[in-house]
Amino acid sequence: MRLEENGSAVEGGLDDLSVVVPTYNERENVEPLLRGLDAVRREWGRGFEVLVVDDRSPDGTAAAFERLAPRLGVPVRVVERDGPRSLGRAIVEGIRLSRGDLVCVMDADLSHPPQLVSRLLAALDGADGAVASRYAPGGRISRWPLSRRLVSWGATALARVLTQDRCRDPVSGFFLFRRASLAGLTLTGIGDKPLVEILAQRPLAIHEVPYEFRDRQHGRSKLNAGGIARFARLVVRLSTGAGRTQTPEVGVRVGMERGTREL
Repeated sequence: MRLEENGSAVEGGLDDLSVVVPTYNERENVEPLLRGLDAVRREWGRGFEVLVVDDRSPDGTAAAFERLAPRLGVPVRVVERDGPRSLGRAIVEGIRLSRGDLVCVMDADLSHPPQLVSRLLAALDGADGAVASRYAPGGRISRWPLSRRLVSWGATALARVLTQDRCRDPVSGFFLFRRASLAGLTLTGIGDKPLVEILAQRPLAIHEVPYEFRDRQHGRSKLNAGGIARFARLVVRLSTGAGRTQTPEVGVRVGMERGTREL
């Protein structure tokens, strides 16, 4: 996916915010997530949408968003992806289809607290983007076993080298960018870490917002050996320079497409 060079390939306005939420089997988290994002929407007071990109969850996640969004008054669009399940590609698809000038990406499992979106917006303050950081001063991780901490530390150290240490937590899945700052970048979703791809391609100005990462309360973690292997593939790709090459793809006009239902 390559965003248009002018960074304005959207139907939304200058201050519109799109929150992209990739999902797979997150039905139990839908209502608390929407209630949290509704509080952000009310505080924001400008254009706002939640764009759910669901990998055909067998537990009915997409249907839960469709049912609850009108009742709670939250503007939600639901996209059900075709093809192999992929967190990274779901995020890329969400960025492509989003309409806002500001694009936030977050998980649905409540490990990314919805109220932190307001702090990311406040942290922009002239920067290109803001990242919710577990490793910035004041950030922390709760309830992780040592084995998972070691995997995270190793992945973070590698990513910091690849991104020239522009961010303390470049593997974070919770971030917000100005769309214009992403214009011209090529994102693949390989490795499920689009933030690494973004920072490896362009020296953007980033502000980090420390927060406490708490593991999911409902459902199962998506981290597995396959995810680690995909991240290793991304590292190889970026270290050889392949991921820094901006291929001459056709710019994508972001808007309503087949498979999208507006609520």
